[in-house]
Amino acid sequence: MTLLTEMMQRPLDPGYAEAADRREASGLPRSTGLRGVTIGVAAILLGFLLVAAALTLRPAGTTASRDKAQLIEQIQARQSRGDAQVTQVNQLVAQVRGYQDAALGTSSSSLAVELGRLGLLTGELAAGGPGLLVTIDDAPAAARGDGGVDPRASEGFTPGRVTSRDLQVVTNGLWQAGAEAMSVNGQRLTARSAIRFAGEAILVDYRPLSPPYVITVVGDPQGLQTRFAETTGGSYLKSLGDNLKIPSSIAAQDHVEVPRASTLAVTFAGSRSSGIPSATATSASAAPTPPPTPLPTPETTP
Repeated sequence: MTLLTEMMQRPLDPGYAEAADRREASGLPRSTGLRGVTIGVAAILLGFLLVAAALTLRPAGTTASRDKAQLIEQIQARQSRGDAQVTQVNQLVAQVRGYQDAALGTSSSSLAVELGRLGLLTGELAAGGPGLLVTIDDAPAAARGDGGVDPRASEGFTPGRVTSRDLQVVTNGLWQAGAEAMSVNGQRLTARSAIRFAGEAILVDYRPLSPPYVITVVGDPQGLQTRFAETTGGSYLKSLGDNLKIPSSIAAQDHVEVPRASTLAVTFAGSRSSGIPSATATSASAAPTPPPTPLPTPETTP
């Protein structure tokens, strides 16, 4: 206890205390050390070192992130340029249609009717009338996995999300049920349309879509619903909800509208010396042969 008391009352060594007293008696400061200044300088240097280390260790943009940003900029620029070209095409189409109307005004009305029918079949003209709105959305995050194992997960899709194949099956079922015109999120489907995927993004004629996916169908509402329920597409849509918790709805409408196709492939036909006609298509694959129905079944290849 004596030692502890001594340390508490006289923490400074007696020799150091005596020297400090002599300096104080002669009018000098009790200490000549630079401890306070040294500590201040050391604290400043340590702060600079910590800031430099933090800046050095902060991860800079990797090559992959920079490439991704550049790709996003290129995609956005090309989409803007494509939209501008589509607007120009629509203006030219309207101009051509005006010339056609002027020319057909002096010819048989049956030719104008046939031209209008072919324009609706090919998607060159917008269509409207009674029909259906079929909406499909991704399953809520809380419900994903509740329906068990998603067999589509082997294809790289997140469980519970709508895939390009889902839209393919459903739209083909609607064509089979007697749809006269159709669009998905405003993208017109024709005999040359394709529903594909890039990663987990769904593309219709290379246009990216985002959920919910609204399929606008022109046709007899009651007949379409009845016949669609009997098709493979109707059964498939029901199984998506029952097994994978993917919500969907079908609503009859007095009037719906689908726009004209934004891209139409043009085929240039000619004749060979042998007299056998030939055709060269501007697209990668030829259009499928249309069946004898109001509209051909669209090509929806993944």
